[in-house]
Amino acid sequence: WVRRMREPCGIAPFYGYLVWLNRTGSLYPAASPDAYAMLGAGGHLVLVEPALQAVVVARWLDPAQTAAFVARAVAALQATRP
Repeated sequence: WVRRMREPCGIAPFYGYLVWLNRTGSLYPAASPDAYAMLGAGGHLVLVEPALQAVVVARWLDPAQTAAFVARAVAALQATRP
């Protein structure tokens, strides 16, 4: 199922099976092209970042600040890598 949900939809290549895809970097420029996200009402975010072997969960984000939050989270995760 995870493999299938990461396949782009024919009419919306930025979307898979219930997840937003970052293949072109347009969703979150700081995340890898393999990253994908689940976005919910109220600013809820689940970001899966395979390049960093990480899942980031955040609640009640201001949607206008989500990309900046993702950039900070990715930078923090990269800083902890050996």
